[in-house]
Amino acid sequence: MTEHWNAIRKHWQLLGSPLRPRAEVVETYDRELDLARSHVVMLGVTPELAGLGATMTSVDESADMIAGIWPGDTDMRKAVQGDWFDLPFPGASIEALIGDGCLSVIGAADLRRTLFASIARALKADGRAGIRLYASPGTPDDPKDVRALALSGGASTFHDLKWRVAMTAICGAPDYTIPVRDILEHFDRMFPDREELSARTGWELPVIRTIDVYRNSSVIYSFAPVAAIVEEAEAYFGDVGIASTGTYGLAERCPLMVLRSPKGRD
Repeated sequence: MTEHWNAIRKHWQLLGSPLRPRAEVVETYDRELDLARSHVVMLGVTPELAGLGATMTSVDESADMIAGIWPGDTDMRKAVQGDWFDLPFPGASIEALIGDGCLSVIGAADLRRTLFASIARALKADGRAGIRLYASPGTPDDPKDVRALALSGGASTFHDLKWRVAMTAICGAPDYTIPVRDILEHFDRMFPDREELSARTGWELPVIRTIDVYRNSSVIYSFAPVAAIVEEAEAYFGDVGIASTGTYGLAERCPLMVLRSPKGRD
């Protein structure tokens, strides 16, 4: 997985919304979790979120991502190399935790449950966590409709389209998972002429080519519906809420899941 993220790091500046959170997403985290006076733990090194909280510790397994994406340690924030499934903090010690899209990049339901358990162990009894989801719709899109939407200019960014292709390609897979190389294969079948896609949408070819990092990757993503993720989370948290993150392209599939009242304190 580290190699996969190192490849993504190399073209980070070509990525856009919804992969990189816009200002309205940052504001949603702050508003829904009341972060201003808290020490925040962040899963990953999302630079757009690095200014949240009074102080912050970011946790990422990839030294390359920390070196290449993290905006730098200061007196108020630092990044450490660590395992999300075994967070490097004492139990019941974290005030607030955030993560952007992290449930999708770890794969299957058993890993999502393991991450929920890790967060629940680490949070204080009155702590809270917020994770932005990449959630597939209840009714799958028709690939023909996704293609027509893109060629008519209806997808806000290439990365908006990429997630639509991924969600379409799941097709009832167990745990709503898909190897990222399969996302690329489905994309190439739906859009065999990249120059046409570029001409019709205005997206530059280097941006479209960012999907090629999936070609030799062994990583598996997941795009479970909101209802399925909420059900999984409720086994570990007594209070699970969903908040809109704005009006940007695909925002309706990228809500913020807010987790409170961690269970298993006995």
